[in-house]
Amino acid sequence: MNNYIKPGPGIMQIKPYAGGKSGFIGKKSIKLSSNESALGPSLRVKEAFLKSLDSLAIYPDGKQYALKEAIAKNNNLDINQIICGAGSDEILTLIGNAYLTPGDEVIYPEHAFVLYKIITLANGAIPIAAPEKDLTADVDSILNLVTSKTKIIFIANPNNPTGTYLSSSEIKRLQSNIPENILLIIDGAYAEYVMANNYDCGVELVSASNNVVMTRTFSKVHALASLRIGWAYCPSHIIDVLDRIRGPFNVSIPSIMAGSAAMNDIDHVNHSVAHNAKWRDHLHNFYTELGIKVIPSVANFLLLDFKNLENINSNTLEKYLNEKNIYIRNVADYGLPTHLRITIGSEKDNETLLGEIQKYVEDTRI
Repeated sequence: MNNYIKPGPGIMQIKPYAGGKSGFIGKKSIKLSSNESALGPSLRVKEAFLKSLDSLAIYPDGKQYALKEAIAKNNNLDINQIICGAGSDEILTLIGNAYLTPGDEVIYPEHAFVLYKIITLANGAIPIAAPEKDLTADVDSILNLVTSKTKIIFIANPNNPTGTYLSSSEIKRLQSNIPENILLIIDGAYAEYVMANNYDCGVELVSASNNVVMTRTFSKVHALASLRIGWAYCPSHIIDVLDRIRGPFNVSIPSIMAGSAAMNDIDHVNHSVAHNAKWRDHLHNFYTELGIKVIPSVANFLLLDFKNLENINSNTLEKYLNEKNIYIRNVADYGLPTHLRITIGSEKDNETLLGEIQKYVEDTRI
C-alpha cells in the first residue's frame, strides 16, 4: 500500500469523458459526432475575434459586462442575474462544487448528458438515474426518486443524446412538486433549435422561483465551441454564491468579444435555425424510408435506433462510415448500445453522409 495523497470520495468512480470522434489532422473528414454548428460563426463574429487579438496581453473584464449586456438585451433578462463561464459545463461544475456535499443525491434522466454524473461523483454525492418513457424524461419517475437527501435535479431540455424534450407544463409540474431546497437545473444547450409551441427554455421559472437555474451555451447555434463560452440565468442568491468561487478571469477577451458579436447577430442565428429545421425534417424522412427508426428530435442532431434491423447494426455502420472518414457518435456510454447520434451538418456533408448510408444499407441487404 502506498502513501500517495488520495482523491476525494467518488472521484475514482468516474469514467473520463470521451467526446465525439474526429478525423486525423491534415486529412479531410466529415465530423458529425459533437453537435457542432453546421454553418460556423458569422463574419461579424470572426471580425470581433480578430479585433480581440490586440488585447491578448491584458486581463479580461472579470465581470464580463459587454457579454452579459448582449445576453440580457437579446433575451430580455435582468443583467444582474446572469453569470458567464468557460462553457456551460464550467457553470454546471461550479454549481456542483458549491452545493453538493458527500452523501447528497442528484437525480437526472437515465439517458442524460454524462457530465451530470461526473459532477455528482466528483463531489462525493450519489448519482441517481430516473427511468425515461420513450427516451424522454419522465416527471413522475423523477419525483418518485426525490428524498430528503436530494440536492440537485438536472434536466437537459432538449436532452442530449436523445433530442427529446419536456413541455413547459411538465417542467413547471416538476418544479412545483419539489421542495425549495432542491435545485432544478435546466440545461438549455440546444434551446435555440426548438420550434415546438409547448416549449419554454426556463426563463419564466427562474424569474418566478428561488430554486431554478437555466444554463445556455455558445457552442451550438452560435458556433463558438472552441472558445468555451456559456452562461446561466439564476436567482440572485445563486449568482452571489457562484461569483465567490469562479475564477476571477474565467472568460477571455476573445471569448467576450466574439460572444457579444454572436449574441447580437440575430440574422445568423435565424439562418442557422432555419437550416437545421429544413435538414432535420429531410434527414428524418430519409432514414425512415430506409427502414431505420428515428427518435423525433427538436435539436441539431438525430438519434437512430438499429435494434430491430436485420443484418444492420450501429457498430458496423459506424465502422463503415469511419473508413469513409465520416465520424458520428456511438452512444453506448449513455446506455444506448444499439443507437447512433448524428449531427445535422452542412448541405454538402449531409448529402455525402446520406449517399454513404444508403449505399451501406442497400449493400447489406443484398
